Amino acid sequence: MVFVQESLRWSAHGASNYQRAALLYLIVEGIMSDLFLIIANDNWTTKIQYLSLGYNLSGLMLLLFEMVESMQWLSDKWRQRVKRVFFSYETALVGELVSALALQAFLTGLNGSDFKRSRPVALAVSYYFWSLISHSVVVAVITGIIASVRVPTAITYVWVKHRTLSVFSEPCCVDSALGPRNRLMMLGGYRWEHGRLYYKVTALKAFGMLKMEEDGVEYLALQKLHWFTVPRDNLVGIGVISGQRVEPCHERPCTGIITLLDRKLGGGLSQVDTRHHVRPSRAMVELGPKNAWVTAPLSIGE
Repeated sequence: MVFVQESLRWSAHGASNYQRAALLYLIVEGIMSDLFLIIANDNWTTKIQYLSLGYNLSGLMLLLFEMVESMQWLSDKWRQRVKRVFFSYETALVGELVSALALQAFLTGLNGSDFKRSRPVALAVSYYFWSLISHSVVVAVITGIIASVRVPTAITYVWVKHRTLSVFSEPCCVDSALGPRNRLMMLGGYRWEHGRLYYKVTALKAFGMLKMEEDGVEYLALQKLHWFTVPRDNLVGIGVISGQRVEPCHERPCTGIITLLDRKLGGGLSQVDTRHHVRPSRAMVELGPKNAWVTAPLSIGE
């Protein structure tokens, strides 16, 4: 299920913010259509529009955060913290369901407030501008409801599951290697062990991550999603595996042997050398009054 959700993300991997802005416009149009249908109808189909509105607002929040991620306004540590609190599979639908339940009461209260007696203001500033303001108020309130419900739900889930809230603050090298490529976090896929945060094997498989071996080096591989390209030879290496740690690297095509991951991965970032295709040997040379170490690759016969 997680793999399907990751494959149905809003934007492709490596999308530009201009492309995300175009998607953002379509989502806003969908939100405005939902608001219009909610106001125009008063039957059982309105409940469906409530859910649709909550889903579109959730997509709006996620797409805006993707844009912030791509602009690197947040450090990697804070990016992981914010994403775990607000964007996880365990809390994805909770805020939308609560907003759907509370939206009818909110709109009823809004219709009974002084806001409906704002016709003179609407005539003064134009109906279009005033409707834009009123719709923005509704969107802001519902977004606040979604966010305020997700935070305590995430905190409660993590405490019950892991018995520690350090899961939110502890960095994980797998999340650093993934960067903005994953759609949502999976709080239940973590494993807290000796003050370190790891991904369980089942969680790694759920995200579609594999292992690629090439020239004695193990890489963490992931399917790269494109806009319209048919999935073929779309596996890329995103990190170097060293023991249970992963060091992020530049994307590289997978030309080695692809296998399933067989151990948990995670922990803090470490200084893993990503260019150890040959094993160096040391030799002493004389450079004036001082000695210096140089490295030379071993031959096959050594």
